[in-house]
Amino acid sequence: MNRNVGELDSIVRIVFGAALVPNLIFTKGMGKILGVLGIALLASGKTKKCELYNAIGTSTYTAE
Repeated sequence: MNRNVGELDSIVRIVFGAALVPNLIFTKGMGKILGVLGIALLASGKTKKCELYNAIGTSTYTAE
């Protein structure tokens, strides 16, 4: 799969992902789902690849 997450999109994903990950440790029940979402955001921000973007055929990535 090619990159489809742009630079600004990647930074936003990493910031929000980092903010959500502590929910895995400090919450119970439904809060853990936010922690898992945080991990997914961190992963897609770091790799610049998003399966959802791929499924709907969109991209914010521009080759430099």
